[in-house]
Amino acid sequence: MSGKVRKIFPGGNTSNGSKPLFEYIIPENVNRIFCLKGGPGVGKSSMMKKIAKEFIDKDYDVELHHCPSDPSSLDALVIKKLGVVFLDGTSPHIVDPKNPGAVDEIVNLGDYWDSVELEKNKVEIIECGKEISSYFRRCYKYLKAAEPIYYDIEERYTYAMDFGKVNELTESFINYVFKDTINKGVYKKPRHLFGTAITPIGHIDYSDSLLSEAKKIYYLKGEIGCGRTTFLKKVYEKAVEKGMKVEIYHFPLIPEKIETIWIIDLNIGITVSNLFSDRETIDLTQYLDKSKLDKYEDVIISDKHVFDELINYAISNLKKAKSKHDIIEAYYIDNMDFEGIDKLKDKLIERSLKYETEYDLN
Repeated sequence: MSGKVRKIFPGGNTSNGSKPLFEYIIPENVNRIFCLKGGPGVGKSSMMKKIAKEFIDKDYDVELHHCPSDPSSLDALVIKKLGVVFLDGTSPHIVDPKNPGAVDEIVNLGDYWDSVELEKNKVEIIECGKEISSYFRRCYKYLKAAEPIYYDIEERYTYAMDFGKVNELTESFINYVFKDTINKGVYKKPRHLFGTAITPIGHIDYSDSLLSEAKKIYYLKGEIGCGRTTFLKKVYEKAVEKGMKVEIYHFPLIPEKIETIWIIDLNIGITVSNLFSDRETIDLTQYLDKSKLDKYEDVIISDKHVFDELINYAISNLKKAKSKHDIIEAYYIDNMDFEGIDKLKDKLIERSLKYETEYDLN
């Protein structure tokens, strides 16, 4: 047997820049947080991947938190049963210990680089860093430009919706889902993350992975402006009100929008992801007045074309930023003591395993 893996994005490239949700990575009853420091290419992500593989092979469930600006890299690793977390604590994440020594500690991979050799490439590294920042700024300008186009599309569909019927459907669904539940009299803080991301290789959807443990999944069908976020918000707020554990996954362009919720206590997922279009469907498009929508058909088609173009321009700049980041990584990779880092990895695994009998996830 092997452990289960859930893939998640702990941050997003949004219309307002980088949006980290790193505080929601940490389990409530965490035992140890290893905050990995060091530049690009020092082996932070590689170390987390190796540690993850060893624990998966030992039948531990893990969460892999992928970087939205380089989905092949990890920003964090959570070993749930042990309450152990590994975090990339370098820019732009900037994670520092809140309870130094007692819970959190810095693991400095910079101790394993040859600074004398790295200094020889100082000019090239600095120049690449400047270009990376420039590409990210351009990316976020395009994403910001896409935001009002999104809202223009939303306005057209909203005009044609019968929200009275949507409210009726929402209330009926909530009554059905929670009919056999009681209020637990506790408050459990909802967990907010991203299940999809705008990345250098396009739009990536991990909804199938993050909902892999849900026994029942509903597909929430609708266009922009059909009320999907409001529906999901009302459902998850009812779950929170009843004292249930809930995870909320946000839309990367505009994080105020919601794409997916997982009510853990009921093991129910509800998502707008097309990966689940074959599941039981909650169809909000049935309340669209097509006659109202028809007169905006050309406008909507035009808006969607412009929107897609802007997103593609943003992705293109993320791709350019990553290519420069790869160049910097190469300088570090050539000047790292990876044998020493592998020995460090083994020590961190050994230290993590000591929490086997100390941690209770519930």
